[in-house]
Amino acid sequence: MGELPGLKSGKAGRKSRVADSYKIGQGDRAADGTTALLRLGGELDINARDDVRDAILSALDAGAADILVDLSGVSFIDSESLSALIEGYNACRSRDVAFRVANAHGLVDRVLTVSGAMELFGA
Repeated sequence: MGELPGLKSGKAGRKSRVADSYKIGQGDRAADGTTALLRLGGELDINARDDVRDAILSALDAGAADILVDLSGVSFIDSESLSALIEGYNACRSRDVAFRVANAHGLVDRVLTVSGAMELFGA
């Protein structure tokens, strides 16, 4: 994932055995100009949870009419980061803003499918 405006990176805490890093690119708009594009990358565990949620809420506060979360760069997601996506979905729903995820693959796609989140997100 290249450097993006608003890119936020994090390193896992010393006790984390799962994720070594993650990236959240925000501030991008899709071609239609109203869709906020959030590009997530790396391994999303408990250490990324608050940043994922905050990125979604920031896009909402900036007036996005739609939010698209691109998971193409994500290789792992745990229940904490999944709950951040669900919180973001619920915040969008309460403001009548569309929320979508795209490009989940491998283990991430499996977690979203088995948990029922893919159906929730309409993906």
